[in-house]
Amino acid sequence: MNKQLIEDTLRLLHTEMSPIAGIELQPSPAACEQLISVLERHDLEYSRKVNLLGIYTILTLAAERHMECIPHHPDLTRNILDGDYLYSFYLQFAVKCRELDLVAYLAPSIKKMQIRRSNGDFAEHDPATGIEEFLIQECRQRNRTSKAI
Repeated sequence: MNKQLIEDTLRLLHTEMSPIAGIELQPSPAACEQLISVLERHDLEYSRKVNLLGIYTILTLAAERHMECIPHHPDLTRNILDGDYLYSFYLQFAVKCRELDLVAYLAPSIKKMQIRRSNGDFAEHDPATGIEEFLIQECRQRNRTSKAI
């Protein structure tokens, strides 16, 4: 299923992403496995797993492109533009997938990471942790609502 999930996710992202951007979507299998293990711990519909893996893939690739922004590097401008495009694509994709609550939940940690990176702190940022925390919170909220009814 993992291979199928990754293939379906990449296929969906390729149909949604502008071909003019010229960005190759090639996430590392290890990176995908981080979120797939999270998704397996939650009772989610397959289509939502595809959407969440897509969001995670976009965020991971955007961060990677911005990590490659080294002064005087010949691809500096391209890396900045690719990273910026991927962050805006993340928002567009998340809205289309109706994951606005996830976007709101992740926004503070993404902004803090961007600020740290602009100050030269390139510590790893793992969106899988944020997505898992969101899913746990969402499950608790759903359980509270169902108990109240």
